[in-house]
Order: sequence, then structure tokens, then C-alpha cells
Amino acid sequence: MSLVFLIGMPGAGKSHWGRLLSRHLHVPYIDLDRYIVYSERSSITSLFSDYGEEWFRIKEREHLSRLVAEAKPGTIIACGGGTPCYHNNMELMNNAGTTIYLEAQTEHLLCNMRNTIDMRPLLQDKDDVPALLANMLVKRRAYYEMAHYILQTENISLATFEQIITACINRQ
Repeated sequence: MSLVFLIGMPGAGKSHWGRLLSRHLHVPYIDLDRYIVYSERSSITSLFSDYGEEWFRIKEREHLSRLVAEAKPGTIIACGGGTPCYHNNMELMNNAGTTIYLEAQTEHLLCNMRNTIDMRPLLQDKDDVPALLANMLVKRRAYYEMAHYILQTENISLATFEQIITACINRQ
């Protein structure tokens, strides 16, 4: 079984579903942002403020490439919201495994992020977060829709993921 990448907007539930699937399927799970924080010994917010977004996106690509090369087959990787949109990351992920886009409406994203907006560097200290999210989604949608599977977050269940992962195993 190849790698499984969960992609989507901040607040779509990538980390939540990644952890749940990992436990349910007894496979490794890696949160790319946490991996970067551990490797760089600094928070995502600090990395953005200290070095800028472009530097962060280059580092993000380096860490994603390392995971693709080193992660055990079957590992579920929850990616940051912007990961697919930079440095041909979507192509890398599609070639290395199965990509699953967790598609969510802005209201759903806001509800899921209500206590964590200040920890998200592209959203913190912004006046109109709903409009910012909607605009971000418009810019990112084309990348997200390159995923092998698109799931509406309102309709996701463990059974949905099991069907997809079983199909991926049988495809190989």
C-alpha cells in the first residue's frame, strides 16, 4: 500500500481523520506541520514570522520529499492547507500515493477552527476571516481538485475511508 495524503483547507479535519484512520487501520500517521515543527525546532507561526512564507514553503517541500522517501508504505500524512499549492507538491503526492481532498464549506472550517485561528499564521490578526478563507479556497481549489478522491466533510465516515483505502490496496 502506498502513502495516503489528506489535503484541504485549514479546519477541514485532516489531522482529526488522519489520527482516527491511523488507529482504526493500525498504520502510521504523520502530521506534516508537526513534523516540520519538530524538525525545525520552531512553531509554524514563528517560522512564518521569522523567515516568511516563501522560505516556509521551500522547507515544507523538503520535509514532504523526505517523508515520501522515508515513510513506511501505508502511512497516512495530513498535509498543511497550502501544501498542495506550492513547488509541484501535488504532483509529488499524486505520484507517491493516494491523495484525498477533504472539501468543506467556509462555515464548517470556521466552526472547526474557532479556538485555533490565532495559531494559524495566514489567518491570525485578520479582520474578516470568513472572507479570507473564501478567497483562499478560490485560489487553492484547482490544486485540491487534482486529488484522486474528493470527500465532502459533512459526509465522511470511517467506512468511506476504508472503501477508498481498500480500492487503493486492490489497485496495486
